[in-house]
Amino acid sequence: MDEKVTHAKEVIADALKRYPKIGVACSFGKDSMVTVHIAREVDPNIKVFSVMTRFKPPETYDYLRKMNRKMNLRATVYIVANSVPEGLKDDALEVVLLPSAEFDKKASQVEAETGQAIYKRDPDECCRLLKVDPTKVAVANLDAWVTGLRNTEGRTREDYQEVENKGGLIKINPILTFTEAEIWKYIATKGIEPHPWYSKGYRSLGCAPCSRPGGVLERDGRWQDTSKCGGECGIHTQTLRA
Repeated sequence: MDEKVTHAKEVIADALKRYPKIGVACSFGKDSMVTVHIAREVDPNIKVFSVMTRFKPPETYDYLRKMNRKMNLRATVYIVANSVPEGLKDDALEVVLLPSAEFDKKASQVEAETGQAIYKRDPDECCRLLKVDPTKVAVANLDAWVTGLRNTEGRTREDYQEVENKGGLIKINPILTFTEAEIWKYIATKGIEPHPWYSKGYRSLGCAPCSRPGGVLERDGRWQDTSKCGGECGIHTQTLRA
C-alpha cells in the first residue's frame, strides 16, 4: 500500500504543477476522505469542494461539519436549495445555494403523475438535477479536479483511467487502484474518523433513500430496486464541461 500512496501523491503533485486551478471533490465517504488526506499532504491549501443534496442523511451533514473543522478543510458545499439546511449551518463552511425551481417542479410533476418520489421513479433525472448539474457549477472555473474514484468499487468503474480529459476538464483519479481493504488500512493508520454509517454495514454512501447496507460489490447497495441499481449518478460518466 505504501507504494500506492507514494504514487498517488506523485500523481497529485504532477497535477498541481500542470493545472493552476484544481480542486478535490469530497463526498465525505471513505474514499473521498483518503483522497483529501493524501492531497493535503501534498498541498495543505488545496481547494476542497462537496456536492450535497437534500436527501443526504443527517449523519452525512453532521460528519461533513465535524471533519471540515477537524481537518481544517475550508470546504465549499454546493447544494440545490432555497436556504442553507440546518445541518450545514457552520461558519467554517461556505455553502453555495443553487436554484431549486427546476427540481421542485420536476419532482412535483413526477409524484403527481406516478404517486412515487422522483428518486424512485426517475433516479437519473433526480441525480442530474441534484448532483450532476451542481458538480458542473463546482468545476466550472477549474482546470482539473481530483476524485476518490476506484476501479474495484463496482462493475461500472472498471475501465476508468488515472488521468482523464473530458471536454477539456482534466479528472485525476489518484487512488484508482486502491482496494477496499487498503482504504480501510489507510484510514486506520492515519487516524481518520469514518462516517458512522460504515459501522451499520454500508459499503458505499449516497442519499438516504438510495443507499443500502451490504452487497457483493461495494456499490451494490446504491439505487437498489431502481433502474440504476449499483450504477452511477452521472458525475463520472457525463461530460461536465460543454
